[in-house]
Amino acid sequence: MIGDFDDNANALWSLHVKEAMSHDEARIQTLKDDMDSVLIFAGLFSAALTSFLVDKIHNLQPDPAQQMVFYQQQNVALLAQISQQVSAIAPQVPISSTPLPTYVFDLNPSDVRVNAFWFMSLVFSISAALLATLVQQWVRDYMHVFQRYSNPLKSARLRQYLYEGAEGWYMPVVAESIPGLVHVSLFLFFVGLGDSLLDVNTTVGAATIIPIAVCGLLYVFSMFAPVIKPQAPFRNPFSGLIWYLKQKV
Repeated sequence: MIGDFDDNANALWSLHVKEAMSHDEARIQTLKDDMDSVLIFAGLFSAALTSFLVDKIHNLQPDPAQQMVFYQQQNVALLAQISQQVSAIAPQVPISSTPLPTYVFDLNPSDVRVNAFWFMSLVFSISAALLATLVQQWVRDYMHVFQRYSNPLKSARLRQYLYEGAEGWYMPVVAESIPGLVHVSLFLFFVGLGDSLLDVNTTVGAATIIPIAVCGLLYVFSMFAPVIKPQAPFRNPFSGLIWYLKQKV
């Protein structure tokens, strides 16, 4: 319409841009707060998890001290065989030579599982921090639309164009799912912790696994509660995905 380009319409478009900016700022501020929380938690959790991994990863490798003791014992046995053979040369008495044993490293299956769980947990945690940083960059770039043009009509059109792109590419959904990666990381750590303690002491392991299981059940309940009863106030980052899959089915 020709009236869209009339200077008299600037007041209307300015009001539109102002309301759009207010709407976007409120929504983006919520996303930024969530991403800040993810970055803080992921950073602290990754640091704590790394300290566990540094101690646990050594169980996947042979202990140098045990190897040294084994080879020293092997040297003693070899010297004993040589001594017997030398002493048997004069009377020509045959001496049977026993093959020396080789060092065998017995890997505990629990150590393999725990390291797998904890390394996956670390990857999820760091990935969440990376995605949170990207989301913060995306929303900053998105909000720059209001400073690009002084003409309110151009700003309104560009904002609508970018808004439809963000919705079409599910940027809000991606941002809301990032805390779920932190949750997955935390539960992987819990599973590895329970497995590690069970291998050390059954009583301590069971006492740790029970509250972990209760927490997991509550988390699953909060995931499906809003899908079963939309009025339920409980939800988590995966509830939206469950709802979407339910609608598709």
